Amino acid sequence: MKVVVYEGARSMRFEERPEPKAEQGEVIVGVKYCGICGSDLHAYVNGSMPPGIVFGHEVVGTVVETGQGVEGWRLGERVVVQASGSCNECYYCRHGQSNLCVHAFERTNGISPGYDGGLAKYVKVRYPRDMLHRIPDEVSFEDAVLVDTICVALGGIRKSRFQIGDNVVVVGAGAIGLCAVQLLKIGGARHITVVQPSPAKRELALGFGADVAFSPVEEGSNLQGKLVSFYDNIGADVVYECAGTVEAFQSALGLVRSGGQVLLLGVNEKPAPVVEVELIVREIDMKGSIAYDEVDVQICLDFLARGRFRTKGLVSDIIGLDEAIDKGFERLTALKGLVKIVVAP
Repeated sequence: MKVVVYEGARSMRFEERPEPKAEQGEVIVGVKYCGICGSDLHAYVNGSMPPGIVFGHEVVGTVVETGQGVEGWRLGERVVVQASGSCNECYYCRHGQSNLCVHAFERTNGISPGYDGGLAKYVKVRYPRDMLHRIPDEVSFEDAVLVDTICVALGGIRKSRFQIGDNVVVVGAGAIGLCAVQLLKIGGARHITVVQPSPAKRELALGFGADVAFSPVEEGSNLQGKLVSFYDNIGADVVYECAGTVEAFQSALGLVRSGGQVLLLGVNEKPAPVVEVELIVREIDMKGSIAYDEVDVQICLDFLARGRFRTKGLVSDIIGLDEAIDKGFERLTALKGLVKIVVAP
């Protein structure tokens, strides 16, 4: 089968590899769609992943083969493939924090060497008990492919100090930021401000429930004063940094009130200066969030099945596997107004 192989910074190639076979306890999923994640794009641009990996951890498809000992899964079932399987034995798994499993990254499809992802016709699922989730009949593949993205935002919000009636800011209106806006609206935020350079993404954010949306480029040094004025001149209760840039990180610190929280969802690989005295004197709580757990997946699928979550506008394009490099990674790198590109192998 044809796969897309990552070689390093701005370098990918197509390659023919054998179709995977289900061994003891494994399931093979025929890939219907695979989303290109922001972390995939970061690695493509910066060369931060080991070469030889087949990217793609946002996978939906159907069960096409089950190995010996697999129970509970039938051929043809529609499934969401969670990126990694937890060990269920380490400290974090035993304490309800499976997203922090010490073996998570080494078991993650599309990230760990030897665990090929979904930019291929088939993907092997080694831990089906933890990684496979049935797609409800009411949910289309086109919506289900967004489950990973929605859950990253949902997991972060659930871990944050957000409460009904809070004033919040979302810095960065990419796929995760736009999902966060909608979830915060569903969750009862009093006022939502979005900070995003792209006019198209600002428009989407307003449609998803943001009250106002500002361009950090156009507002410049006026941004902090203008935004803080919405919130009794003290700032937002919680700021969600979803852009993964040094500028977004610094902006988030200036927009949160004293005693408030900055929740980091964006992945920034460059050193970001932190003025410790500001964190101390203003008692700012800073928290990171990685991935999500099974509860987030079930909440997300339930929202989608009941029509509680709007997906229109989140997928910018669906392309073929042959187009994954030029019309996928390269186009996402060049065109900042795109949100999510999905590959259909």
